[in-house]
Amino acid sequence: MSQARVLYDLQQIDTEIRTKKQRLGEVLRLQKEPPALLAAREKAATADADLSRWRARHKDLTLEIAGVSDKAKRSEERLYSGVVKSPKELNDLQHEVEALGRRRATLEDEALQVMMTVDERQASSSAAATERDHLADEFAASVVHLQAEQQTLALQLNRLLDKRKKQVMLAQPALLKVYDQLIQEKRGLAVAGLRVNKCQGCLVTLSASTIRAADEGKLVRCDSCDRILCPL
Repeated sequence: MSQARVLYDLQQIDTEIRTKKQRLGEVLRLQKEPPALLAAREKAATADADLSRWRARHKDLTLEIAGVSDKAKRSEERLYSGVVKSPKELNDLQHEVEALGRRRATLEDEALQVMMTVDERQASSSAAATERDHLADEFAASVVHLQAEQQTLALQLNRLLDKRKKQVMLAQPALLKVYDQLIQEKRGLAVAGLRVNKCQGCLVTLSASTIRAADEGKLVRCDSCDRILCPL
């Protein structure tokens, strides 16, 4: 086997290794939660916190209404108990009962409005949680497939790396240095196929002497792009 063919086959292996590594990088990246799911989690958390605040407000109002009602009941009982004789004290109690009644009515109106807001926030929270759970389920399902692909890619890469080691042993060290340099300079295509008198790297028609030398198994390079030529 000519050195050109050895390097051509090595390039095929290297190309496949790069492709597998790129895909492995994509697979690892795709296993991170996507922006849509992160945004849905944040939205659901915000909606839940908002709902909790309104529920807490409604609870506070309920307790305050109960306290005002109890106080009004005690004042009213005292007002009509007959124990209080002083006209001024009776008048004060009457005003207190009326004021407590107005306060209770105001609190009850506010509690009703807050309860309506709680219902609205509950609907928003439920919708946000549903969307979050839907996206989370989709992501979890995709991760299962991605992890399976990751394992497959890892096995394939290990086999390719072993194959590359064996292929490198067939190449002359000096030519490997040339190959590595050309890989960097020529964007991963150090060895170009020679087919129908043309370099498949730049598609330039080659001279007769270059074609003859390549066919004889000599290591030759393209007159135009300087890539190593391998007859196909």
